[in-house]
Amino acid sequence: MAKQDLDQLLAQAQETLDKGGDLSKIDNDQNGKVKETVTKKESINDKIKKSRMEANQAEEAAEEIVDTKTGKKKKTKKGKAKVRSDKYLKALELIDHNKKYAIDDALDLVKKTSLTKFVGNIEVHVRMLGKSGKPEQVRGMITYPFVTGKKTTVVILDEKTIAEITESGKADADIYLTTPADMGKVARLAKILGPKGKMPNPKSGTITADPEKTKIELEGGKREYKSDSYGIVHQVIGKTDVKNEELVANFKALLSLLPVERIVSINLSATMGPSVKVSK
Repeated sequence: MAKQDLDQLLAQAQETLDKGGDLSKIDNDQNGKVKETVTKKESINDKIKKSRMEANQAEEAAEEIVDTKTGKKKKTKKGKAKVRSDKYLKALELIDHNKKYAIDDALDLVKKTSLTKFVGNIEVHVRMLGKSGKPEQVRGMITYPFVTGKKTTVVILDEKTIAEITESGKADADIYLTTPADMGKVARLAKILGPKGKMPNPKSGTITADPEKTKIELEGGKREYKSDSYGIVHQVIGKTDVKNEELVANFKALLSLLPVERIVSINLSATMGPSVKVSK
């Protein structure tokens, strides 16, 4: 049967059904094929309706979860939330998530609730919003008064390193430096370094007339800070075995460079462990 004829018969059959008629009134030679086609179509429609209904139910059942470490919101279906260990849940009980702690108290809690057997990092996550409610974008360099414990690998891009990265497609160093004169050569690495956030940039101080000096500074503790697309600055301010005095000094050094009036939340956490809200 030609597709055009079948479509015509299908339309006729559907119209007959809608009016409460009997398909037997249609030409008997085609009746079987028409019934089969209509049945298939109705079956497909039923599956589509069922799928949409299930999707709507799932959407209604979705719970909004806030990651207290980053301030980001995400949705997860009921029953699909990440299952936490008993150890994590016990640590969580020690923290009042409706309270903003003074920095010293927050540090004590973070150390106490750290779940790693090794000496972990203490991370600070500062979220900022502009006057319009959009994420605040900040970027700069900071030299912490005390060692953060995070070792930084810095590479100065020259003909050799540019060729190696181009060939391998790998960029394992934390920071790459170059001079203004060499930026034309470095531009070919944009597809590799760009997505990793490692492309030399004058705003981050990684395009410099004296890369050797800058390398020494960066390896000695100078760090770049910048907000992500949510307006959150993520920084490691030290290790869990460091004295509070040093961690507080590093914490205050970071906040002194940020627009305090734009800060909407500050959270501290260990490498593995629940987050703690901190007052400004």
